[in-house]
Amino acid sequence: MPQRYFLEENNGLITGQDAHHIKQVMRMKNDDVIIICVDGECYESSITINKDDVSYQIQKKLIKHESINVTLFQGMPKGNKIEITLKYATMYGVSDIVLVDMKRTIQGGIPSDLKKKRYDMIMKEASELSHRFEIPSLSYEKGLEQVNWSLYDLILLADEDEKTVTLNDAIPDQIKGLKMALIIGPEGGIDPKERVFLKMHHAKLISLGSNILSSEIASLYALSILNSKISKCFDK
Repeated sequence: MPQRYFLEENNGLITGQDAHHIKQVMRMKNDDVIIICVDGECYESSITINKDDVSYQIQKKLIKHESINVTLFQGMPKGNKIEITLKYATMYGVSDIVLVDMKRTIQGGIPSDLKKKRYDMIMKEASELSHRFEIPSLSYEKGLEQVNWSLYDLILLADEDEKTVTLNDAIPDQIKGLKMALIIGPEGGIDPKERVFLKMHHAKLISLGSNILSSEIASLYALSILNSKISKCFDK
């Protein structure tokens, strides 16, 4: 499979780190084939190596397959654990990621510009590796109260206190076209006041199984089930 690169604009040129990667890391030659992705569309393209950049010529447009439409609301875990979430949630196909300061967040606050830049690079590389058509958006909220929950058709709250309702119980057989929100708390879990607030906004409380998953990987379990469900929808 050709190497994939995400570009900000489709102008026939690749510059900066991506050009360096093509020339110095991959050591590609003229007429080698890559995939370039711009604005949610991807194209198989041949390249020409120049002194200061790499030019490309589009050969064909790739077919984009349907995927889940899930926004992950992740309670900020401490340290660098969030990097695990960003990398693997991207590879599991999440549409958007919102980092949220929740009541039990240990290490909160909007990340520094340096961290944001690193987060963007992690998600870009994960999108390339997993052959996505787009990089998920990443944003920040000071609390769950700041979110417009009316935008979502289905709101799922992973709650370790929920013992009976599983994710499969909570999602309908047909999820194609649904805009979903998946909420994962920080290390300390969901505060009772947050639980009440989300219930008022019609969130469905779900169990992610009998084992307690750490905050930074809990979303992956749910995303794998949702991916399986959407695949069955499109197989019919």
